[in-house]
Amino acid sequence: MKKLTIFLILLSTLVGCAIKGGKPFSDLGEPDVFCEVIQKPDPLLIGTWEGRLSRTPSDWTKIDKEYIKYKLIKYDDKYALYFYRMWNSGQKKIKEWKNWTINGQEILGPGKYGVRIFVQGGGVYFTIRGADKSARMSRVEG
Repeated sequence: MKKLTIFLILLSTLVGCAIKGGKPFSDLGEPDVFCEVIQKPDPLLIGTWEGRLSRTPSDWTKIDKEYIKYKLIKYDDKYALYFYRMWNSGQKKIKEWKNWTINGQEILGPGKYGVRIFVQGGGVYFTIRGADKSARMSRVEG
């Protein structure tokens, strides 16, 4: 019975991932927009990173859990950023190549997104407009 339960949980997880859709980060195709580079990115920012952050709006009963994942690559002589963000308990999502600004140790999204990804103390962090703290990100291999 225990093995059947584990199998069913694994199967439902795999089906859920397949239904969710979207491109896996290993198969994004060629970028269609590129970042504005003020200063070349810190090598630590290059690659795939993900992180989670909880924001508490003025109505503390509605904690908003943010999840972001990005992939920064060098493409020819340019830098391309694929960005995924999920918020409002998964009701809102963004998945696309972005033409954000790279300035050395930070990547900045435009004001309407309010996303800032940056290097600090040997780690990569992000913060979002309205958050009172930043969150450490984890490198994703592959």
